[in-house]
Amino acid sequence: MAVFSVNISDEDVGRVITAMCGNYGYEPEIANPNYNPSLPVDSETNPELITNSETQSQFANKKARDFLMDNTVAYELRLEKENITRPTPPNITDPN
Repeated sequence: MAVFSVNISDEDVGRVITAMCGNYGYEPEIANPNYNPSLPVDSETNPELITNSETQSQFANKKARDFLMDNTVAYELRLEKENITRPTPPNITDPN
């Protein structure tokens, strides 16, 4: 499998990751899938939110991959649409 990579200056990595997270909606806390609304909220035993197990770097990397995949599919769909031959419309006339 080929590797597609980019170089980001060390001093800019934080900025790029922060921007990706901000633009694509990274949340440091997410809904707790085990939260039980019938029990009292408790930060230890029944929290509504839990720490996101996906780091900001992982999230930014995933969004970069999604961007490349989405753009590839959109481009290929556009090419397919451009190459579809338009059918000849049927000959329908008003008899009057």
